[in-house]
Amino acid sequence: MSDLGFMTRERYRQIGAISGLLSGWAAMYLLGYAGLVPAAVFGITGCVLGGITAEKVHDRKTSDRK
Repeated sequence: MSDLGFMTRERYRQIGAISGLLSGWAAMYLLGYAGLVPAAVFGITGCVLGGITAEKVHDRKTSDRK
């Protein structure tokens, strides 16, 4: 287990996914897209990329402590 306390790998993934979702929707808006399908595509892409990035950040933080 890690020394991060309540900030587990799953918590990082959740925060990253939510941040990615909001970033995806913001990118959609800034690029001028509208509608349900673009919102789903940008949102899903943002969630996946945000979750993966957050897991990598968590892994780097825990590997530095070993």
